[in-house]
Amino acid sequence: MSTHDAPAPPAPQWPRWLLRVSLTLAAVLLFAQSITAGLFMTQVRAAFPIHREVANAAAIAILVGVVAAILCVRLRRDPRWPIAAAVGMLILMSLQAFAGFRSLTALHVPLGVLTITLAIAFAAWTWLGGPRPAMAQPHPNRA
Repeated sequence: MSTHDAPAPPAPQWPRWLLRVSLTLAAVLLFAQSITAGLFMTQVRAAFPIHREVANAAAIAILVGVVAAILCVRLRRDPRWPIAAAVGMLILMSLQAFAGFRSLTALHVPLGVLTITLAIAFAAWTWLGGPRPAMAQPHPNRA
């Protein structure tokens, strides 16, 4: 039996769990943003710094999600689109932060709703559908 006939080792599960946990945490934090925003809009001034810091924590969680998506592709041969989706979430959050710091409420609030909705859908996908490994392809060094 040659080394070419040996079965491939099973794909590691930890990158998928890292993706699930990071995107779920981001979704929970972003949902909390709606609560802190509502408090701030009803004149609870202490809610603003919490709103800002929760946004930073959510961005970090999504950044971890980008890394996890890359690891899923590299180590598990999962599809690549979650990388683009997570990067898109970071871009959307940057636009969201810009609108918030400029007090563009007419843009900030709808973007917030969109961001929260996408984050929840993305997190749910990791648990319900999840990444499916790409079709088995021959290793590039094996002919």
